[in-house]
Amino acid sequence: MAEIGIMDRRRWLLRLIYVRLLIFTIFVAAEASRKGGSIVDMLVLLAVVYALSVCWFGLLKLNGSYVWQSYTQLAVDLLLITWAINRTGGLDSYLTSLYFLVIVMSSILLERRGAFLAGTATSVIHFAHMDLSYFAYIPSTTVGWPDLPALQYIISLSIFGFCSVAFLSNFLAESWRKAGAELQKSTGQVAFLQAFSDRIMDSLGTGLITTDTEGQIYLFNRAAEDITRYRSAEALRLKVWELFPGLPEKVDSARFEIPTIRHDGVSVHLRFSVSPVMIDEKNTAGYVWCFDDVTELRALEQQMHQKEKMAAIGAMSAGIAHEIRNPLASIVGSLNLLQSDLKLDPDQRQLAEIITRETDRLNRTITEFLSYARPRKPNRERLDLAALISETVQLMRNSDELKQEHRIQTFLRPITADVDESMMRQVFYNLASNAFKAMPDGGTLTIALEARNGNAHIRFQDTGVGFEEDELKRLFVPFNSSFKNGTGLGLPIVYQIVNAHNGAIAVRSQKGVGTTVLIDL
Repeated sequence: MAEIGIMDRRRWLLRLIYVRLLIFTIFVAAEASRKGGSIVDMLVLLAVVYALSVCWFGLLKLNGSYVWQSYTQLAVDLLLITWAINRTGGLDSYLTSLYFLVIVMSSILLERRGAFLAGTATSVIHFAHMDLSYFAYIPSTTVGWPDLPALQYIISLSIFGFCSVAFLSNFLAESWRKAGAELQKSTGQVAFLQAFSDRIMDSLGTGLITTDTEGQIYLFNRAAEDITRYRSAEALRLKVWELFPGLPEKVDSARFEIPTIRHDGVSVHLRFSVSPVMIDEKNTAGYVWCFDDVTELRALEQQMHQKEKMAAIGAMSAGIAHEIRNPLASIVGSLNLLQSDLKLDPDQRQLAEIITRETDRLNRTITEFLSYARPRKPNRERLDLAALISETVQLMRNSDELKQEHRIQTFLRPITADVDESMMRQVFYNLASNAFKAMPDGGTLTIALEARNGNAHIRFQDTGVGFEEDELKRLFVPFNSSFKNGTGLGLPIVYQIVNAHNGAIAVRSQKGVGTTVLIDL
């Protein structure tokens, strides 16, 4: 604060130099036009003023302290003004008012002490000048002197004016300095509060926007940038309806949710809370919009609803499947007895084999479904996932599902995890089996295992037929098979086992390009 005050007073000292140059230049020009004769002494005065101004300007640039220079400049100014008064009529000079300029500048530059000192010095110099001139001790250009009492009265009035100006200018300068200090303090507090407010808004995890009543955006915090993918400079040129496509023109509720599209083209679901900024009880200045991205939350809710729905269907279906399985076992047993007791011709034997094959297939389907509907808890143990995947690959190489046109690539790093061995074998086998079914004309299955963010990251990627967007949404729904003779339970069981291991599974697919299944354990 002190450094700022010093800089301000140094600027005033510089202004004094400029004002002195201007006043004395105008004074000399006025004297030249008034007298019209020789004004050599005035030109000498002007030359002295210019030389001193250059000197003062150089000292101000080089000197760190302004105080002694202020005293020197003001003292020299008093002498120059007195000399100019003496040369322009003395008692009748119109330049006597220049003394007031010295007193006012002393109040600004040197505070109370300087103001009273300047007032006293001005009074003494003016009194001495008038008296010495009156008694002819020094040359004077006064045309007619009054008598001594009248002169003393005139001098007293001038001294009273000098002291009054010193007092009033000091009072005003002190008030100005106090007001400046308070303003500077208030400005600093406002700047601190503004920075503090900006820091708070940028640290919020919720998007925050302020708009006027027309929807023009005026504030856009960092969380809003992250959610919308707009930079603040871009958003401040938009209206809120341009920022959020699909936002209704008139918002009837203070809280609502809308699906919209981010700046990068990604669809998101946002939850809004809108509050008016009131000027008074009736007038609104604008609105504050708080919003969050609830896309993942809504997706999780949808998954939970699906799980609850499937759990109810599974419980009911498990009972039905169990009731089917018992008579199915009786049918198979009865058929085996008939085959052993009866002599069947070739056509009858073929029909009996069909019955046996189809009942076995139905039994496997029921077994898979019961496994899905009544899952058991994982029996975890520390196992090498790379070894499990390698054994599954070896099993698939000897499977009838693998054709000559199929290729298997593995990129496996040795990683151990606490898993149920039989469950994970079923996961890997089901994923590999689905991959080969998705490549009826041949292709490549790539299996990768690596550590990522403290998890075991497993990737099964094929170059098969792929899935459409609608098919991907129903991928883990039971009995939704895309393959001939498929039960539609392979991937739902995989999903269930991964969840039982507190893992995550995701599927990416493009029609005609292939499918990638990602698992994190």
